[in-house]
Amino acid sequence: MRVSLLLLSVVVMFSGTLDLFTRCAPLTGWLDRRKEESYRQTLNYVCHIVHFQLQEEQLLYEDLPAMDFSRGGVGFFGASEVEFSTMFWKLPQDIQSLVHNFGMPACNQESELVWLRFLIEQRGYLQAGGDKNLIVLGTTYHTAFYPCREVTPPFADALERHGLFVCDARQGIRPLRSNPIAKLIDFEETRQGVCMVKLRDAVVQQLSRWRHGGAEPSRTHDPAIYAQWRRSEMGADWKEKIDGSVAVLRETIDYLLARNARIRIVLMPLGSWENGLPYAAEYRRQVNSLCAEYQIPLSDWSGLLADGDFADSAHPDIFGIEKIQPAFLDFAIPFLRSTHAYQVELSR
Repeated sequence: MRVSLLLLSVVVMFSGTLDLFTRCAPLTGWLDRRKEESYRQTLNYVCHIVHFQLQEEQLLYEDLPAMDFSRGGVGFFGASEVEFSTMFWKLPQDIQSLVHNFGMPACNQESELVWLRFLIEQRGYLQAGGDKNLIVLGTTYHTAFYPCREVTPPFADALERHGLFVCDARQGIRPLRSNPIAKLIDFEETRQGVCMVKLRDAVVQQLSRWRHGGAEPSRTHDPAIYAQWRRSEMGADWKEKIDGSVAVLRETIDYLLARNARIRIVLMPLGSWENGLPYAAEYRRQVNSLCAEYQIPLSDWSGLLADGDFADSAHPDIFGIEKIQPAFLDFAIPFLRSTHAYQVELSR
């Protein structure tokens, strides 16, 4: 009995100490700075996590519940090419409250429409009025990798991972009733686990720097492999896949315009390994035509980044982000000023 109580005391003390670590702002700040140093050396894509395992979990369970939509704002929507393309957490707090990255993993057009409906119909995203919100749809032909009328498995998994939502294309995203104690325990275990992983990563990164003369080795590109992946993902019926994806994009535009939302479409950056493939050109042609028909502003960022600004075949590295984020703010800030939501001069 005494041994059991002693072990229980040790577990409680360890858990309590770890819990304090997870909420220690100086420690979190130090770990984030170390991680950013690592991103600048390895050139991997930037994943910003505070208390959860993945960036989309951070968005769903910590950032989204704290968002205030009463003044409107600018939302950036898309797949992982959007999700990992900004560092809004580094902006001043007053602008952070008005610009949000809602990118989700493997988010095809159907998943994006489901996600928008959830935010608008269940979370009051347009409560300030559609005209107070600029919805930026970041897209590439990569949205056609998955069947156009289905929610993608990675997108559904991101929502269902903690058992708080269920998601499908027909009924959308639906919250599930959960035991608040079980939810608290699950989230605390996740936070503590993430803290341990971040501490471990800091040690591993430092050891790697010592082994490699002071800097971690960086990623390398293989354009031939990237092109091969794209051919495999698009297949022989690639034209029909793009047609279907653009058709759902049209539905998304109709849905948003019916709610008076302001829309801008952005063609996200692509590497030079895409140049010899037919997919991007066809997708760009169809999206250009769609934007002209609806008179929607279109920003073509497909050539914004050099190959060296990519972490892999599709996602920017930290230097790519430092080109994308200013391009985003170039139209986000004027829009926010036009709605009187933001009047301060932003130093970037």
